[in-house]
Amino acid sequence: MSRRTIVLLIVAIALLTTAVLAAAVMARRGSTLKPPDSAAERQLRAAVTEYYALWEPVRPARFYGKQLTTVRCVSLMQGRDTELEKVAAGDAFTEARSGWSTLAGLIRQEQELGRSFGDGQMVTACRGDVGYWKVLSGGGDEYVVRAAVLETVDHGRWDAARHELTDTGSISYDEAMAYDYTLRKLDGVWKVVAAHGTRLSFTLGGSSLHPDSA
Repeated sequence: MSRRTIVLLIVAIALLTTAVLAAAVMARRGSTLKPPDSAAERQLRAAVTEYYALWEPVRPARFYGKQLTTVRCVSLMQGRDTELEKVAAGDAFTEARSGWSTLAGLIRQEQELGRSFGDGQMVTACRGDVGYWKVLSGGGDEYVVRAAVLETVDHGRWDAARHELTDTGSISYDEAMAYDYTLRKLDGVWKVVAAHGTRLSFTLGGSSLHPDSA
């Protein structure tokens, strides 16, 4: 067998090995996704939107029109952590857990509302709606999804004499960053256990993600 023939044989074997390995990788990737049924997907979406919304500091109804004393601040943070435990665990819970930075965020947000809508405005609620959603991998009790959640913040002023909110309004954002969320079913409940930014964004009215402009 000539030297040239041996070289060609080695090259052919190398190409065949590469093709086999590539096919194996593609087959493995294809087998890593077992789409959730409709009920599970609703629960996954709910967990992601609630987790996302909980990053926004909100004033509880029992503190409407009241000064945020140290005791009330601690109560506010503990209550938020309790809500967070319902939809998050592990690193996702630790990263989103309430702290003094959350309180600072609430105060800053209310100051901005005051400049725009007048003194006494409070953040009363925050909710999220899925703008973009794609299940990337998983099956059974764990999934990884890429999602962009569009946020709406409700605000208002407390009328102490009438014991009701007045001058209410909402601020809806039409753009959101996409995150890759890992969700795991723990004791029968879907919870976010990890969340990582993607440097991609979604804009309301679009159908796909685009590079984040920030």
